[in-house]
Amino acid sequence: MKGYPKHIATKQDFINLLADPEYRDQALEDLAEIRDLPDEKANRTLSINEDGTAVMEEIDNPMPLWKIKGFSSRMEVAALIAENGGEV
Repeated sequence: MKGYPKHIATKQDFINLLADPEYRDQALEDLAEIRDLPDEKANRTLSINEDGTAVMEEIDNPMPLWKIKGFSSRMEVAALIAENGGEV
């Protein structure tokens, strides 16, 4: 790997980056963004009117970013930040 990755796919990727002193600070910042992202809710399109406007419904987000990355909860992200010297 050359440099900090553009895309971090999994929890294990974050753990690997935190182990490297060169990338630790950036990984902590990225984890803080995941922890703080307000993605508990999502919009679902129910229908689209003839004039092109959508009828939307707000629902609980089934796949927030922390879950996509492989964490079991937002608190697990916060715990990983705390374990590695970041601000919680």
